[in-house]
Amino acid sequence: MKTKKSAEVEIKEIDIKEIDIKEIEVLSTTENPTIFSSDLLTPEEERNLLADFWETKCELVRALVRQYPKLRSQRPPLEPWPMAQFIKDNCIEPARSAAAIRRLHDRYVHLKHRLASANIRLAAHVAKRFRHHALSYADLLQEAVCGLMQAIDRFDVSHGTRLATYATWWIRQTLQIAVARQSHLVSLSPHHLQELGQLQQESEALAHGGKHLPTPQELASRTGSSLEHLTHLQTATRTPVSLNAVLDDDSDFKLTEAMPDNESTIQRSNNERQEALLFLMENLRPRERKVLDLRFGLTGSGTHSLRQIGNLLRISKERVRQIQNRALEKLRASAERVGWEADLLLG
Repeated sequence: MKTKKSAEVEIKEIDIKEIDIKEIEVLSTTENPTIFSSDLLTPEEERNLLADFWETKCELVRALVRQYPKLRSQRPPLEPWPMAQFIKDNCIEPARSAAAIRRLHDRYVHLKHRLASANIRLAAHVAKRFRHHALSYADLLQEAVCGLMQAIDRFDVSHGTRLATYATWWIRQTLQIAVARQSHLVSLSPHHLQELGQLQQESEALAHGGKHLPTPQELASRTGSSLEHLTHLQTATRTPVSLNAVLDDDSDFKLTEAMPDNESTIQRSNNERQEALLFLMENLRPRERKVLDLRFGLTGSGTHSLRQIGNLLRISKERVRQIQNRALEKLRASAERVGWEADLLLG
């Protein structure tokens, strides 16, 4: 059983860097940083703390508007979330130079963190439900604390419900969004993440009941989804594999070594084609070899038109065409005799 002191140390070590940078700066710059207890609050203590937090929030907004008249046009309505956003945007370091605003802001941050620390176990409990995803538990806990802080900012005291009941939904929503964005290579929406969780539950139920792994058809019928949609969802959530990963612990063979080298394959194919052409062209006359060389650039000299070849050899364009066709026919006949594919020779 954890003592009160150990619980306080645990709360102190939680990384909440994304909760609210401005508030963390206020606490960290004090000479004696406050260590909040994680002891649960009684309903009466929670109501009094929430009422005090709401009153402090209202006083801080009024003090900001009174100190800086230009903020009157931006004054938020008397609702928890707009007021929290107004404080976050306007109660910055220069604004806290006034003693009254600094005092109210410090109390506002103190009460908010006291409410968060009293419900930190709730955030940890909800975060544990998402441990089967790819995110680490430390990341899940951090996201859960962010959801808890947002719930505190949005909570309306007049609703008459417990803060834990209201915060559970926001914590779960924050975790679902974080998992959808970070745990898979393909970004998933919370709706698809919910479908994935239902799919996993049905898969485990069928595996335990039937003593065999369910087929995609069985999962599709149980979840009411089409087989195509199920296949796309499973493909999007497939765990990526590094190309530098070794196949087993007993060898250093990596997946990159098993992949074909496309450049080497193309180069080898070109070399084989060049050798085949040179072999077949030995049966041609010198002029026929010259025409094919100039026409198709077999020796790397570039291709030429029929008219250009005719000018070089001092013959007509039509005569060049005849020589070319006769030479190609000879090449095809020679390739068929040795069992090669003639259409690939000059492809």
